[in-house]
Amino acid sequence: MTSPQTQSKVINLLRELVVATLDVLCHKLSKSRMTVLRALKSYGYFSSFNLNSSYFTLKDIPDFDKDGLWFHGPVGFSRYGTLTQTIKAIIEHSEKGYTVVELQKLLGTKVHNQLSLLCRKRMLTRFYVGRNCIYTSVEAKLQASQKTQRKGPIKKPKAITTIQIPPGLEALTVIRLLVEMIQKPDATAASLSQRLQRQGFHITAEQVRGMIEFYSLVKKTEN
Repeated sequence: MTSPQTQSKVINLLRELVVATLDVLCHKLSKSRMTVLRALKSYGYFSSFNLNSSYFTLKDIPDFDKDGLWFHGPVGFSRYGTLTQTIKAIIEHSEKGYTVVELQKLLGTKVHNQLSLLCRKRMLTRFYVGRNCIYTSVEAKLQASQKTQRKGPIKKPKAITTIQIPPGLEALTVIRLLVEMIQKPDATAASLSQRLQRQGFHITAEQVRGMIEFYSLVKKTEN
């Protein structure tokens, strides 16, 4: 059983970080994975539906949108739980179902495997409009309504534009940097740029500092 003091330390740290991996929490607190997980379970938490479900946030932090989604940088959380559960819920709550492309634009991650699994288990169904496959509810009334709403050509959804990109940087570089900053919250701008450069991204320490300022991200002052 986790002591109240330990649980308080875990919760307070994650509240400060907003989003973190289990490894980061364990390292900062010098606690085992089991101890940290017990504290999180006792309080309540969400794990990310993307990035291998490896990121955690407290149950009362996310401000979910109308689709039940909340993003912290590139990390996505869902009020419905896992990616598979989220896809099912979003489609069942939609007016006209979803195509693969539409879902991937909404969720920011690949969904092919989850859709195939849901269809095999008869938890979703699908039909075609031209060459476009539309995924819908299995409930007869809702399915009929969703099919009716799918009239005319299907427009290609616009790319996600919720993340503004600082001048001189590519979107993929910015997303990778945001992930690194979440994984290594104490890292300096110099070490972050070096880590990304080793991964093949061209970004200087000065550009990292500029991006932090651009997004008004809070970092500890470097010595």
